[in-house]
Amino acid sequence: MLIVDVPSIFQPKYISNYPSYTSGKNMEEICYDFFSKNKDTIDSNCIYLPVFWTSYYVTNDYANNIDELYDWLDTLDKTKKYFTIVQCAFGIFVKNFDLNITVFSSGGGGLNIGRNTNIRQVNYTNGWIRSIFFGKKGDYDLPLMCLPLFPSIDITKTIFCSFMGRFDTHPCRIIMKNVLSDNINFQFYDSLNYEEYNTILNKSIFTLAPRGFGYTSFRLFEAILAGSIPIYIWEGEKILPYSDELNWEDFCIIIHISEISNLPHILQNVDIDKMQCKVNEVKPLFTFENMENYILRKITK
Repeated sequence: MLIVDVPSIFQPKYISNYPSYTSGKNMEEICYDFFSKNKDTIDSNCIYLPVFWTSYYVTNDYANNIDELYDWLDTLDKTKKYFTIVQCAFGIFVKNFDLNITVFSSGGGGLNIGRNTNIRQVNYTNGWIRSIFFGKKGDYDLPLMCLPLFPSIDITKTIFCSFMGRFDTHPCRIIMKNVLSDNINFQFYDSLNYEEYNTILNKSIFTLAPRGFGYTSFRLFEAILAGSIPIYIWEGEKILPYSDELNWEDFCIIIHISEISNLPHILQNVDIDKMQCKVNEVKPLFTFENMENYILRKITK
């Protein structure tokens, strides 16, 4: 397998601090280590483009100042086939769609033209103004994870359903809270430290995992790794990794935000033991080793 020799400016040194338990490497860096080590054993007609998209965007005003990258991408041989891996919810930004590239996306976003045409400003009723991504999704969805993986704790699940996190990153989160907060089965927490977050998620039978700025969230996959049944609340695009190989409805509640008022009734009719068994069955698939093997299957088929 060939790898594009990417200028170092597009592979910046950057230590991520989100989520709080991360080792500091984003998805792009983790996968680059794997493919660099194994390139000589991989037979693929796709050329790997290892731009560190997330790190580059963050260090360049969240993709507001990336003309140099646009210009360099425009010099690539357009007759070749490429693939890339991106964590950032934006996906990857290009000048136009003449680059033949397959996008493996853990944040949900795919190949999009420019930042300003794929992010809209939303005015909340309480006066907040927030940005929301609504661009094209990736070609293949990957789990949104980091190293080390979110830890599972051997603890009794005493909380029926919980949510911990910000409510201002997408209107669906506010709607979710407004509809469900008066129901005693749903516990909401505004801000917690990592230890509290980890404990509560591991104690929860169900975990609410609404989209945020992007189409998905770390919480969806943290729930699976903690053995909690995720409730994926989507809007815009569904991001369900391995959906060509997995039936997500076996281990996840999938609901559009417009149906959120039906959620209590839906959960009353769930076979919890069966779904928990299925969550624990699929948990080993949500590792970097399995994700890398999934990418290999797609680029070598």
